[in-house]
Amino acid sequence: MKTFTAEERKKFILDYVKENEFVDITYLKDTLMVSEMTIRRDLKKLEEDNSLVRVLGGARSIPGGTYEDPVDKRVKFHAEEKDRIARYAASLVGEGESIFMDASSTVYAMADYLEVHATVITNNISICMKLKDKEKIDVILIGGSLRKSAMSLVGIEAVRMLDNYYVDKAFLSSKSVDEKHGISDATRDEAEVKKAMIKASEEVYFLMDHHKLASRAFYKVCDLEEITELIVDASEEEYVTEFTEECRKNNKHIHCV
Repeated sequence: MKTFTAEERKKFILDYVKENEFVDITYLKDTLMVSEMTIRRDLKKLEEDNSLVRVLGGARSIPGGTYEDPVDKRVKFHAEEKDRIARYAASLVGEGESIFMDASSTVYAMADYLEVHATVITNNISICMKLKDKEKIDVILIGGSLRKSAMSLVGIEAVRMLDNYYVDKAFLSSKSVDEKHGISDATRDEAEVKKAMIKASEEVYFLMDHHKLASRAFYKVCDLEEITELIVDASEEEYVTEFTEECRKNNKHIHCV
């Protein structure tokens, strides 16, 4: 059974990413016969060397840094974790409140559990369709340019429309979160919509499953100091424990469900 050196692992990762654009952490762990933490360290070092960019679930080549999986795939990815987060987030919505919901798959899952009277402002067509039969929920869909993979409306028109509102709470998600560098997303357009929602909200909640922790994506959204709470699913994995402890040590609010 071959044992790969650190340099051999990095070469394997770079060769794979060059040919396939994306590499999955689980695939690397099983193929190279090392721990997930070791793979994450390798990817972090390669990102620091500007050889690739870490994204949800793995890493991509630099030219593919703005890639985003279609919404139907993202809804099914880590569904159990997203469901736990979504249930808790929905419980934070008070009677009569107005809220922002972005175009993320975790926030999309949250729509199933909204049972109070509320006004939802969103840039996601799929969320509108999910909420259309809920009599207690008033829905406002903002305009903009359609991103077909995410069924979201983005661009300058969307940002300008958001400037007309001020809401009680924003429920958002993103591709990656790093304790030092904050929250980041795969695309600039989605990130700018999230920024506008943050600016116009009294409280801001980010819903992030634990696979998104301790990584960076293409475009920065905000620092952790700018949000009310980061909501993640509980996990015993070492990097999750380290991330959670570091956030709490630095007074950054994080809630595990």
